[in-house]
Amino acid sequence: MENETKSILVSKTFWVNVLTVVVVIINRNAEVVDPLLIEPLAVVILPFVNIGLRAITKEAVKLGGK
Repeated sequence: MENETKSILVSKTFWVNVLTVVVVIINRNAEVVDPLLIEPLAVVILPFVNIGLRAITKEAVKLGGK
């Protein structure tokens, strides 16, 4: 069985993490939700989301090159 790889740009895990960082940064400026609530919540929940996404991942990710 050959190891299939995919670009990091099609990785759900990558985009969930990017989206989380963007939301936290925007929230720090706009304070839509109290940062003392959202940031610890993100720190606690995000690892479990990453574990779940990793469990359903079938392919390895490549960062660039061949």
